[in-house]
Amino acid sequence: MPATNKKDKTGKIERFTAKKIGKFIKYIVFATNIIAIIFLLLSILSWTVVPSKITFIAYLGLIFPITLFINICYLILWLIFWRWKYALVQLAVIACCWQPISTCFPIHFKSNKLPEKKIKILTYNVRGFNWLTGDKARENPIFDYVTNSDADIVCFQEFSVSSNNNNRRNLISEKEMDNIMKDYPYKSIIRLGPMRKSHIYGIACYSKFPILESTKVPIESTYNGSVIHKLEIQGRKVSLVINHLESNSLTARDKQLYKDFLKTRDRESFDAMAATLQDKLGTAYSVREGQVNVIRGFLDKQENDATIICGDFNDTPMSYAYHTMKKDLVDSYANTGFGQGITYHENYFWVRIDYIMHSKAFQSYNCTVDKIKYSDHYPVWTYLAFK
Repeated sequence: MPATNKKDKTGKIERFTAKKIGKFIKYIVFATNIIAIIFLLLSILSWTVVPSKITFIAYLGLIFPITLFINICYLILWLIFWRWKYALVQLAVIACCWQPISTCFPIHFKSNKLPEKKIKILTYNVRGFNWLTGDKARENPIFDYVTNSDADIVCFQEFSVSSNNNNRRNLISEKEMDNIMKDYPYKSIIRLGPMRKSHIYGIACYSKFPILESTKVPIESTYNGSVIHKLEIQGRKVSLVINHLESNSLTARDKQLYKDFLKTRDRESFDAMAATLQDKLGTAYSVREGQVNVIRGFLDKQENDATIICGDFNDTPMSYAYHTMKKDLVDSYANTGFGQGITYHENYFWVRIDYIMHSKAFQSYNCTVDKIKYSDHYPVWTYLAFK
């Protein structure tokens, strides 16, 4: 056979193979794009689908930022290769997610014009003040931060102090805490968990406005809880709800499995991590579902002029718990904040799970997450003013 014929045949085979590979790559890209679109659209349902019935949707809500990023990458890809029809479809899908996007990634610049009669609300999960003892407990930087914050109302979750009559653990005592918070004439501390003689653990509210009443909401939980306070603010009755919803109860071992997967990214570590997270997260989603339904039902019966809900929800903005709790309220961060607003920052988990919400009787301003690493949570604050 002539050499030219052999070369032509070889060239045809190579072109045919390259064409086949090209088609296969296009198919893979197109198929994975469709999967990414489906996941993104399904993740929106995490606001309304009950986790106890379809937990898978709740997981998709958790990874909404990731699926959104992947879809944006596909949009850029189609634009680069001038695939206008595909780009238009991808853009339409992303546009359908505008409300979740603006909730998770708000873009608002701080206002320099603030009302004269504004009030400042601060919520902070302090992780038991890191359970510091002795001199370290009394020099805790959290205290300096809070007292210098100029907040009118301070809402603590995982608040922990020693009992005044029993301080064998040498924690900061309730009496010492009262002295630190001396600018706040009104306080309410609601215990959570088993009663202990040595220390008090729970939810605390320190206020410059009168606290007329404090009621523990009857939700099912051992160490978490919710409290409704009735405050008088500028002559109006305000219901202030401080939540610490069910945690995911991830142990040090569970978090290590997650870290191992991020380092190795192999199948074995993924399977171990997925099994653990599915068990812990699935249970917690269902518990929080019941908790928010009880809290909202309890709150809807309150007679007031305005409502504020704040605290650690242990759930992201793309969750049933968040959406049900928010209902007809305004998320002050989504309304006035800038960026993702991560409030939990340890063990490679970076999520926004701490919130300040308010009724439409208020206008919120400059909601901010202060990036101070004194706890596993960052504090969140906002200004509110009656309309």
